Amino acid sequence: MIIGTVLRSHAGGYLVYQSDLGQDFMCTARGRLKKENVTILAGDKVELADLKPELGKAHIASRLDRKNELSRPPLANIDQVIVVQAIHQPEWHPLWCDRYLIHFQLELPDASFVLCFNKSDLADEKDTEALRLIYENLGYELVIVSAYTGTGLDKLKQHLSGKFSILAGPSGVGKSSLLNALKPGLNLKTGIMENDYGVGRHTTTASEIYRVSINEDPLITWIGDTPGFGLSELTHSQPEKIAPLFPEIGKLAANCKYADCLHIVEQDCNVLGNLGEISKERYHSYMALVEEAKEKQKLEQSRTTKREGKVKFVGGKNESAKKIPRLKKQYRENSRRRTKQKLEIE
Repeated sequence: MIIGTVLRSHAGGYLVYQSDLGQDFMCTARGRLKKENVTILAGDKVELADLKPELGKAHIASRLDRKNELSRPPLANIDQVIVVQAIHQPEWHPLWCDRYLIHFQLELPDASFVLCFNKSDLADEKDTEALRLIYENLGYELVIVSAYTGTGLDKLKQHLSGKFSILAGPSGVGKSSLLNALKPGLNLKTGIMENDYGVGRHTTTASEIYRVSINEDPLITWIGDTPGFGLSELTHSQPEKIAPLFPEIGKLAANCKYADCLHIVEQDCNVLGNLGEISKERYHSYMALVEEAKEKQKLEQSRTTKREGKVKFVGGKNESAKKIPRLKKQYRENSRRRTKQKLEIE
């Protein structure tokens, strides 16, 4: 069995890397896979057939089982998420940072997480120390880097070595710049600031995986560059699952009076009684994410409410049944059963 790793998808095809040959192949999927609705994502391990190394072409015969899958952006088999934030330009915002952390922890509970704060060349020691006080005390791995000066890149490489990691964060924080620094010669397009408010412009429009050499490490290191997200793409519909992903809140929540407590307004809530143990920024992030989840939950419930069809089938079953328009309720006569029930009640 010849196994390859899908690096990216194209219209009607896939770029696949085969490690034994050290070569990229342009591949198409066998028709059977399409008929069976087998999806193939960047990061998938696939079985290759009909290899033509001289032409750089092959067919994908099958897809191996995935250990995990990310819905947005669509990627598979991720070991680690590097949540990239800028300290300045755009200005670091705690809600955005926590939003990314929670989104990926919900999507990939088995992955490891690293917080990478870029553009340290624009920050002072007070800025970086404030970030360390918030996140390192909660058990998060923290890396302060500058893609521009190279500061902190060695520590980031240690976290990346031998794993498939993705760089995820808002537009403008320097994800593509970091990849260019980690893989010289890649020359990905980098963004500029859109305006004085520090809003980034999208430069990465699709997910792609890159091989990166980490010093003398013989293991293959993969890094996925992902597009920036819109706010609506980072919301979830399960408010009760958010508290355990805030370590400081989850610890206090264990002693709440009610098992379904959301720690917002409930009486006898142990979290509300000990807010002094939680940073204001983190609790504000928690409240915002819970309220968004509740709104999305309501929206999904309203969409899934069962609605009566506009047609009905009469005159038998299967092929003998006829489809006729269903009358509105005000124009229908009561059924014999309902008429009988009404008489019995009277």
